[in-house]
Amino acid sequence: MQLEFLGTSSGSPTTYRNMSATAVKFEKCKQWLLVDCGEGTQHQILRSKLTLYQLGVICISHIHGDHCYGLPGLIASMAMSGRQESVYIIAPEKVIAYLNATFSLTDVALPFDLKTISIEHVQSALEFDYCKVEVLELKHRVPSYGFKITEKLIPNKLRIKLLKEDGIPTGAHFNLLQKGRDVEFDGQVLLSEKYAFPSWQPRKIIVCGDNEKPSLLKPYVLDVDLVAHEATFTHSDLKKVGHHTGHSDAKRIAQFAESVALPMLVLTHFSVRYHGPGLLTNLESEAQSNYSGTLLLADDGTIVDVPKKLLSE
Repeated sequence: MQLEFLGTSSGSPTTYRNMSATAVKFEKCKQWLLVDCGEGTQHQILRSKLTLYQLGVICISHIHGDHCYGLPGLIASMAMSGRQESVYIIAPEKVIAYLNATFSLTDVALPFDLKTISIEHVQSALEFDYCKVEVLELKHRVPSYGFKITEKLIPNKLRIKLLKEDGIPTGAHFNLLQKGRDVEFDGQVLLSEKYAFPSWQPRKIIVCGDNEKPSLLKPYVLDVDLVAHEATFTHSDLKKVGHHTGHSDAKRIAQFAESVALPMLVLTHFSVRYHGPGLLTNLESEAQSNYSGTLLLADDGTIVDVPKKLLSE
């Protein structure tokens, strides 16, 4: 499971950082998921190894343009990529209306079924073949959301010792058990649940939209491996802004991550004042002085591997 940061800017793009967009990739599956789609996201995808043809789920955190203005163009390009499988969009109702209006006014025809899910009405986890998505309410100037993403399709291992103890010889039934299927063998039913187990614990991550109150994540972070969260300002710079931004700062999110013993924190969505080589130094120092876990500050193109927790018999 990997995250690839396609855009790490806040508000507007610069030559150094593009608008908000984060790709989530899954092991044993070519389909991938996108969180937010700021202007220029499809250009960032072209610079990566990702393909629009394999993009299956798009999650939009809120209505602000730096998180959704790239959506119509990206969907139109997907239509020309040859994709025919359904594409799911989890987004605020206004973003869905914006997308539909743009398509109706620009004569876009889609060769796939675009399944839209209004984020305001999501009551439970959304299940896809390769992942589960939970919607988390955050706090911003407008309703904003985060997404807790749990991987699926984890390959199984066999309990070889137990199979031997039960006198079950090797054969084609081993392969079926490993694939999660119960097998009829020598007059008995062999249960995959008994003889097979996942190779690793399902990895769970949270990718947030804009959020001034990290503590809202507390009910959801105790079992996650990584949180990607905005750190638009340093704490001192946020105080200097002089108006309510609805954003977080490096100190605030770092202190929260430390309080819940979060294993890995990735900061993104940086104000343009920090764009350019070396300009994140103060922000990074502020986060490091308040958080002792694994800390990363994302650049456009940063790829983060989420470590596996291997399971044994």
